[in-house]
Amino acid sequence: MSHNWESCYLLHSRSFGNTSIIAEMFTKSSGKISVIAKGAKNPKSKFFGHLLPFVALKIILTGKSEMKTLTQIDSNFLSQSNKGSHDLYTYLYVNELMIRLLPKGLPNLELFDLYEDFVSIARSGSISEIALRAFEFDLLETLGYGINFDTDVSRNLPFKDSIIYSFIPEKGFQPSSNSEGFSADEIKAIKNRTFEGIDRSKLKILSQAAINTCLDGRELSSREIFKKVKV
Repeated sequence: MSHNWESCYLLHSRSFGNTSIIAEMFTKSSGKISVIAKGAKNPKSKFFGHLLPFVALKIILTGKSEMKTLTQIDSNFLSQSNKGSHDLYTYLYVNELMIRLLPKGLPNLELFDLYEDFVSIARSGSISEIALRAFEFDLLETLGYGINFDTDVSRNLPFKDSIIYSFIPEKGFQPSSNSEGFSADEIKAIKNRTFEGIDRSKLKILSQAAINTCLDGRELSSREIFKKVKV
């Protein structure tokens, strides 16, 4: 591992022993990696208070094993502000998606830019539902799990204006008698990430169906937390 500064973001952290932290980091040049920050829970540590989600970090790592050791850290605290419970949930949710879907140690500059852009939006104000949906669809596409927004999968033909389509996980859109489906114009709009006028509940159901397929039946912890918060 190079001793050069590495741009990254924290995805998740947990305690290790009495004073240390093990963190999952999303780095620009190495993708998702595991890092140990020795003594990071000690208020006198140079790492204390810096390992925060949605904060642009620069770190220096050492080690040849899969678990790297954090030796230096610098963070960008610009535009940090108090967030509401919904935004905190969104932080948890987005980062858990990244942890679950990203392979370890595989760089992806396009995905790093996508995540960084979303962080920038989140730090500039409240995270809108539309911005979250766009991130979900872009994330799936970047990772190779994108939805086919071009053809009716049952006939491999372009979508027709007179037909309503339902989304079938692992397949795509096909004609349906369900009035809650999507029109050809709506499917095109979702492809172009222009969601205005599309029912938000339908968008959420679509994105969750596509994401659930990638999770292989595993439930997201952040969703369970949000259910409890809403109750």
